[in-house]
Amino acid sequence: MIKGALFDIDDTLFSHEINAVPRATIKALDKLREKGIRIGVCTSRIAAEMADIPDELWKRIDCKIVGTGATTIVEGEYIKSYTIDPDDAKKYTDYFKEHNISYHYTDINGDVYYWGDLDQVNNGRWLSYAMGNVKFKEYEDEQITNLFYYHAKDEECDFIQNINPGALISRWGNSGNICAPLIDKSFGLLKFCQVFSFTTDEIAAAGDGINDDVMLEMAGIGIAVDDAVENTKGKADYVCRKSIEDGGLYDAFVDLGIIEEDRYEMDLFCFDNDSTLYDHKFGGIHEKTYKALEELKRSGKKLVLNTSRSYEETYNIPKRLLDLMDAVILINGAYIIEKGETRITYLPDEDVQKYVAFFAEHDIPYRYCVDSGKGYLSREDEHKEIFQRLYGVTPEIKPYEGERVLQFLYYAVGDLREEVIELASDKENTRLWFAGEISPSGKSKGKAMLETAERLGVSADRICAFGDGGNDIDMMEKAGLSIAMGNGSNECRLAADYVTDDICDEGVYNALKHFGFIKG
Repeated sequence: MIKGALFDIDDTLFSHEINAVPRATIKALDKLREKGIRIGVCTSRIAAEMADIPDELWKRIDCKIVGTGATTIVEGEYIKSYTIDPDDAKKYTDYFKEHNISYHYTDINGDVYYWGDLDQVNNGRWLSYAMGNVKFKEYEDEQITNLFYYHAKDEECDFIQNINPGALISRWGNSGNICAPLIDKSFGLLKFCQVFSFTTDEIAAAGDGINDDVMLEMAGIGIAVDDAVENTKGKADYVCRKSIEDGGLYDAFVDLGIIEEDRYEMDLFCFDNDSTLYDHKFGGIHEKTYKALEELKRSGKKLVLNTSRSYEETYNIPKRLLDLMDAVILINGAYIIEKGETRITYLPDEDVQKYVAFFAEHDIPYRYCVDSGKGYLSREDEHKEIFQRLYGVTPEIKPYEGERVLQFLYYAVGDLREEVIELASDKENTRLWFAGEISPSGKSKGKAMLETAERLGVSADRICAFGDGGNDIDMMEKAGLSIAMGNGSNECRLAADYVTDDICDEGVYNALKHFGFIKG
């Protein structure tokens, strides 16, 4: 029976791809804690290098093993630190100075000191981890727990290893972390066991790098993340099927029977269209996706399509799909079709004039949508082909002429986009990778979904939402269960409760089957 879970931090708990702890990982930790399982971290970082790790992780951690096993911290108290022999430390640092090898060391109080070429240190992540919480001083005679050197030559690494052959050095290329003899992550696992009176068989340990191998081998269950080095995967009992960003650790603990998958009862399923249901590479909707939606419909579930497209841009959405929908939300909620009724929300005319003037002043092309369902492009622009490629229609080129406007899609990014957002700060603003959207106040995908669900008699906790992009995040955050496509943006995947497969790999079908919503 697993009583403790011990994790490496970098690229195991903390994702450097999204610079955060994935939501699904937090959910896994919470489920582990609900079962009374103690949570620990065992990292090569030292305490002073934790500044970039969010508090939402730390409040779930019962024990920190830092410095590759050298120091144990429980509830902020240093329980035990193991130091490098001062004579050895002097030999190392004298050699580093003689060969101009930069290094940092950690004293018995957890303070960190750097010596050498700051630019060389910055080639790694270490200085950024500390976020300025460092001092610069060469080693004298302090008691130290860790000594980290940077970018030595091959022959220098060999010499360093032989200064004390019994010392354990974790290597990352030609940089290394020196600890006292016998101190490594397997020792850290033993300290974790000692703190909570566990046996090693009662521990599940997860990691991604070579210095995690001994920890994974010693644990009752060793888990390697999906992009772990091959050697580490070979030492593990289980290799994650998905990336940590896509919920790999959560799935691992479910697959291993350590935690249970949540069971959901959903009455309404809300889908983004492009790259969620409609596969542009395929040029349509996959048959298994249709079959899944039809099975949901037969079982009495409500289906809603929720897209930023205008009515005109629904041209290439198949009638077979539209006929399955109880409601169609367009333009992020400014245009809603339900039971033959159309509900329209406009941007205030005075604001429209203000935005158009700003776009003209800064030469920003834009598409604007009017109540007829048409969208017009303000002028000839390279982005015009996007509409034909994605939607099968090319918007008419026509400058704004005083029409009532439901939404703007404008082609600006970076600082200029931020200026538009500031100008329209009282409206719904969405950042897209190539543009921005302005919708009426209170009209976002999420708010429109809730409004429509209420009209259909469904509460928020009984909604399942699927999406892939930044403008789907609001919808996903408001749903009882949110599912991101495997092809989705990092931000969308981070916001989701679950990340399914890529659209081309039947992501919608697989997710619905995974949660038992369809039999398939």
